Amino acid sequence: MPSHVTSILAEIEIERKAINAVTGPQIQSNGHRDRLRSLVESYFEKVRPLVEDNTGDGSHIASVDSLMQQLLQLSHKSSATNKYKEIFKELKKHLVLLDSRLVSAPARSAASTRQDSDTRIVATLRALLPSAAMSYEQALIDLSQSERLSWRGPATDLREALREALDHLAPDSDVTAVQGFKQEKDTHGPTMKQKVRYVLKSRNVSRNTSATTEDATSAIDEALGTFVRSVYTRSSVSTHTPTSKDEALRVLDLVRVVLSELLEAR
Repeated sequence: MPSHVTSILAEIEIERKAINAVTGPQIQSNGHRDRLRSLVESYFEKVRPLVEDNTGDGSHIASVDSLMQQLLQLSHKSSATNKYKEIFKELKKHLVLLDSRLVSAPARSAASTRQDSDTRIVATLRALLPSAAMSYEQALIDLSQSERLSWRGPATDLREALREALDHLAPDSDVTAVQGFKQEKDTHGPTMKQKVRYVLKSRNVSRNTSATTEDATSAIDEALGTFVRSVYTRSSVSTHTPTSKDEALRVLDLVRVVLSELLEAR
């Protein structure tokens, strides 16, 4: 399950259970309604930019967007508890269906792999870090193929391109020297997320944009970890299945989001 879909489903389930526990006809608590508004803001700011519906008509994403907007409207007043319950039921249904379609959908075609933003990213990296540019472009070339014995190569090339860019833009010594820096548990030196935060903060990028990019950075490690684990758990040595390629393409989606922002290649 894509990590961004997982995260919003978990939040929705928490709030759905809280709503079900309400015995009154309306949601009166300001604190409860504030949490619901935060949920909607989190979806549109952090999750929605990462969700790509490659399943056809895009109806599930459109439904989730509409339901989230309805939820926001309800949270601004003392609305009926039953109405909240209906919305949460529909939200969960569409997100689960979206995830199942994403997982089972055929891998995207070669023609749709490279985007205009990739051209800008490669051009910027060539001037800044030629080796990172080669890693990124090699991943694009590999992902344009219909079959490979393993899709691990392009996924790791993408992460390496991002790592090189971050090491250049945010050297460890500069990041750790920032007042308030705290070493995260079980790490050696700043994490990629901390480096992203350093770069964007130094440019006075808005908190919302920074949070979205940081979340995408965290999701890269999670997506790559899931991808590598899935390779080892498959019974067949040949890992050229559509699912495996789609996992690598999800890594591309996330790295593209982060590098576009870091390199100002939007």
